[in-house]
Amino acid sequence: SQSTNIYYNLALENWLFLEAMKYDKIIFLWKNDPAVVIGRAQNPWLECNLVAMKADNVNIVRRQSGGGTVYHDLGNLNYTIISPKKEHDIKANLELICDILKLDNIDAYPNCRNDIVVDHNGETYKISGSAFREKKDRAFHHGTLLLNANTKKLYDYLHQPIDMSLDTKGVKSHRSKVLNLTEINPEIDSNNFIKNTILHFKSTQLSFINEETPLENNELVYSEIDKLKDWDWTFGKTLPF
Repeated sequence: SQSTNIYYNLALENWLFLEAMKYDKIIFLWKNDPAVVIGRAQNPWLECNLVAMKADNVNIVRRQSGGGTVYHDLGNLNYTIISPKKEHDIKANLELICDILKLDNIDAYPNCRNDIVVDHNGETYKISGSAFREKKDRAFHHGTLLLNANTKKLYDYLHQPIDMSLDTKGVKSHRSKVLNLTEINPEIDSNNFIKNTILHFKSTQLSFINEETPLENNELVYSEIDKLKDWDWTFGKTLPF
């Protein structure tokens, strides 16, 4: 995607999942301006420092997939792998991302939580988290990739003190130590990753999409944007607590 608008990119991801190339595998690469994205079943008041986000004019968005809360900015590259359900293979997807990173001399590997991690200076750090969505015949796996994100803002926005004794039916995030990949290889950037991703696909139809691109059933994109911006979706969908 050539857009950096979180609402448009999540709506475009939804469109790709529901409408595009239904019998083929798609990899969608996208970046956003600063935003915090919570999982479908999460509680925004528990997950985010809403005061700090409001002061910085940073949006909070509830996505359609499950999983934990993540921070996006232009130093973070997002990937979505959409496939027919019978080809949905989380382990293979994670190994694909690790193989692509090896081309930039990053020795990364998946852990038991379907995160991608690296070992650096005697510590293990998370560089990518995953979430998933399925329907009858399609599934997707999307993840973050910390290239050169503002980790101070990440901690400011995501490290809201959580009262773990609070009885909530929502999903709580698992806190992990994170690291930008530029700490390991200062030369790595999103352009390299995109180029290496294309090399990994035998047959590639490359498309650049932004808000001006005409899409079949474009109404689906704009109705999804309206939903994502709606208070009732972002906050009203919170499970009782």
